[in-house]
Amino acid sequence: MPEQTMDAVKWSLEQYKVDDVFKIYVVNNGKVNRPLLVDFVRQYFNENDIDIGTFSAKDLDPYLEELGY
Repeated sequence: MPEQTMDAVKWSLEQYKVDDVFKIYVVNNGKVNRPLLVDFVRQYFNENDIDIGTFSAKDLDPYLEELGY
């Protein structure tokens, strides 16, 4: 599961959502929008039929640290 989680985090860090007319990026000026990161990681797991269970932003910290965030 750690490899799949790392893949999900990497993918999520490149994502954004559109709020009205603005793009809200998961990473902006080197800072991670943690709630948005969690949303995209969940989306990645759901779209790839990966059963991960419950997790929080804190659970993703080791992956972010490994990637330099």
